[in-house]
Amino acid sequence: MTRYILSGLFAIACTSAIAQSLPVKKISIFKNGTAMIVHEGSTPITGGKATLPVPSRAIYGSYFLGTGKDNTVKNIAIKNDTLKKQEKATAIWQLIAGNVGKKVALNFSPAGKIDHLVSGKILSYNQQSGLIRILGDNGKTQVLNATDVYMAEFAEEEKQTYLADSIQRSLVITPANTSGNLNVQEVYLQTGMNWMPSYFMILKDEKTARLEMKATIENFADPLADAETELIVGAPQMTNSDKPDPMTYDYQTVEGSIGYGSGSGAGLYSNAMQAKSVNFGGAAPLTYMWSSDFATAGEKNDDQYIYKIGKVSLGKNTKGVYPIFAGSIEHKDKYEGVIEDRSNYAESRAANNDETPIDVFHSLEIKNTASVPLTTAPVTIINEKDQFVAQNEITYTPAGSTSTVRLSKAIDIIMKNPEEETNRTDNAKKVGKQTYNSVKIKGTVTLENFQNKEVTVAVTKNTNGEVSTASDGGKITRQKTYSNINPLTQIKWDVKLAANQKKTVSYEYEVFFLPQQ
Repeated sequence: MTRYILSGLFAIACTSAIAQSLPVKKISIFKNGTAMIVHEGSTPITGGKATLPVPSRAIYGSYFLGTGKDNTVKNIAIKNDTLKKQEKATAIWQLIAGNVGKKVALNFSPAGKIDHLVSGKILSYNQQSGLIRILGDNGKTQVLNATDVYMAEFAEEEKQTYLADSIQRSLVITPANTSGNLNVQEVYLQTGMNWMPSYFMILKDEKTARLEMKATIENFADPLADAETELIVGAPQMTNSDKPDPMTYDYQTVEGSIGYGSGSGAGLYSNAMQAKSVNFGGAAPLTYMWSSDFATAGEKNDDQYIYKIGKVSLGKNTKGVYPIFAGSIEHKDKYEGVIEDRSNYAESRAANNDETPIDVFHSLEIKNTASVPLTTAPVTIINEKDQFVAQNEITYTPAGSTSTVRLSKAIDIIMKNPEEETNRTDNAKKVGKQTYNSVKIKGTVTLENFQNKEVTVAVTKNTNGEVSTASDGGKITRQKTYSNINPLTQIKWDVKLAANQKKTVSYEYEVFFLPQQ
């Protein structure tokens, strides 16, 4: 005798197939959770019709079916079939459904009533309504709802499977030639597949580094078996990527978006990355393990780059990791600091002479010397001693171009920016009926390098005012945006500092402001 106690009622979604899918010839996966699928093969024509399964996640307007010129398609109908399939029973109602004809004792509790016990032979179970018919030991037939049952006790060994209902949606194709086989190619976009790049960089010395890229493929759609797979770098327009094609659902199309997924980049940087852990023993450096160069075949296609990773077999609801390329790149240290308008004199009426240090950041400027573009992705950086340096992001970098990866705050470089008022003029400017006063402000940027090496700091100073002078070759750029009558002005310096050197650059600007009433 076996007893089952309710721990939760649920149904298992199942699939079956009357029509067999064509083999996947090629799949192109984008970074926004979308893929283009190409099926190719032949399907038999029976009774003047050929059938194929309906893609469950096709994107609106993207499904097209092609045939050879010797046998064109006259029309395609979509039909639903209810199938039966043996499934493992994991809930009480499923055990009841699988053991019709056997004796059972059921404890049930109707809503708002006391518990009851019924014993007898199971006559039937309706999966749609959930109603159980039992021929009781008293010879009477009783009907109860499966949702009320919380314990079942079988008098003999019970089956652990049941026949589950499954809906199969099929494309019923009427070809011009109604005999033989129909050669078919299906092309469509679908959701449920995604690829996520990531980088690993080892700084070899002050000028070179080894950069390796891998791709993690997520497949929540359909299983792949030896499918030629491409990973796409680029951002092609996908206007309807958040809408299913009407062929995928069995209800009337209504106004609005009916989505089962999103075409956004929300999953672009999923945390579901495979971690690689290797125990080498002792304190031997790992660098020798990361020395080989390799590259995945690829090609440029207009505004996209395609990595061709060959044939991939990947089950549904699984993930795989694939090496893409590894090789040397050039890099150099870069220090940068941005100073906003700390005085904002038109609002504050005071020059800020505070000498609190302002952050300077240490970055790497990398040059993509590879033959392929670097797509936007996270990067983990270690140095030649296998010490962690940073984990940040490489942005899209074409071959031959440069980009910047921020590492950390530069703790050995101090930057300060005090300002002082040097002159004030009342009624300095009249615009329409409004009269403005003006003030001239002098500011300094002082940098001090406490490292035992030479550095260059790229300094950007922003002001709400008209800059008249900037020392040491500061580049002045007047923006088009205004704050009242004062232009937004930017000054940029590249300040070279020798080891343990201190240097100051200066600037002057004028601000117009309303007199206080």
